[in-house]
Amino acid sequence: MSLENPPARHAPSTAVRAPSQVRAWTVTAVVVCASVVVFLDKAVVGLVASPVQKEFKLSATAFGAISSASYLLLVVTCLTLGVLSDRFSPRVLLLACGVMWGLGQVPAVLATTAVMLVGSRLAVGAAEGPVVPLMHTIAYSWFPNDRRGLPASLITGGAAVAKIALLPVMTVIVVGYGWRSGFLTVGILALAWSLVWRGVGRMGPYTVQEPQPQPRPAAGRPSPAWRRLLGNRTFLAAALAYFAQNALASVIFTWLPSYFQHGLGLSETASGLLFSLPSALGIVALVLTGAFTDRRLARGGNSRRVRGLTGGAIEALAGCFLVLLPWIPSVLPAITLLVLGYGLSVTVGTFTLPAVAEITPAEHRGRVLAVLSAIGGVAGVVSPLLTGVILDRSSTAKAGYDLAFLVFGGFMVLGGLVFAALADPVRDTPRHLP
Repeated sequence: MSLENPPARHAPSTAVRAPSQVRAWTVTAVVVCASVVVFLDKAVVGLVASPVQKEFKLSATAFGAISSASYLLLVVTCLTLGVLSDRFSPRVLLLACGVMWGLGQVPAVLATTAVMLVGSRLAVGAAEGPVVPLMHTIAYSWFPNDRRGLPASLITGGAAVAKIALLPVMTVIVVGYGWRSGFLTVGILALAWSLVWRGVGRMGPYTVQEPQPQPRPAAGRPSPAWRRLLGNRTFLAAALAYFAQNALASVIFTWLPSYFQHGLGLSETASGLLFSLPSALGIVALVLTGAFTDRRLARGGNSRRVRGLTGGAIEALAGCFLVLLPWIPSVLPAITLLVLGYGLSVTVGTFTLPAVAEITPAEHRGRVLAVLSAIGGVAGVVSPLLTGVILDRSSTAKAGYDLAFLVFGGFMVLGGLVFAALADPVRDTPRHLP
């Protein structure tokens, strides 16, 4: 069977002829590279926080607003993807996003005012908005439900790869050539990735290959089935857990180097190099949880226990580590708790995204994942700005960071507990919905 001519839209995955593993993992590897580029861009924002604040004389709140700008249009484009996902090929949309990532860096490279930097972040955020749902939709099209945990982990792990493998190099570039060189490097990498994707990117046989226009419901209102997909308990629990982790991740990407420098008293170079440290545990945790979920599901494990209970427990535990930070007076224990908390938190996507994909028919998967990603984008709008306000109103930098980690760590605990209590993909798959 040709991969360019997949089975009918509603054929179950068990009737689909398995694709070439080489082809499946090649496409997945390039998708993971897209994740690396996206998260490297987010990491650069945190890396340049101090020099940008100095050059443009910005308060912490103002810089937090610049970081939040990356997420404003992200939410809009995610929701737009929800409308367009059944009208355009995901691989074409992802290619367009890649080109926009590169071109969107130009205003930052040429920035002479903070306004130009805001414009760049708006443009890049708009391009990056649909990326997470697109990456997962494309990767899941090459794997059946019980083999999606590891691809999901690897895509999420792109953030860790970006910080561990590339951020130290980026630190040297920024320190040696100025903060604008960081955005220039990301732009070049984004355009290079786009060329590779143009030649390699394809959809697999486990979902719709080339979406065709579908008739809209009357008056542009969503269908009852669509409302049920967004309103069942698994989706709502996943949305809260995903929102909580994205809120923390946005704080980490924006403020972690500044926390190391101003909160813990480390040098600028050391702070930049340590930026990647929490992601070291993240990579290990992602690979282990992805392999664990795939193995358990392949052996007949129940999704409620494998994805719901396990994922929720890990997120709640990660939040507990962060909640303890305000009571840790010394540097090494504080870094250790931060590494444990953030490193474990990144596994949330390994459980929430496949759980939502499991309850969603293939023809709706792109749009449902887009809505979930938009919810995460809202967290990205709020959390960097809120952290900036906390920092400006705190008596010391350390006190401000401690309060921020207490707030977002506590939110992680709540999100994890709710996901563990309510997520049940078996119950909420379409055959169980009324």
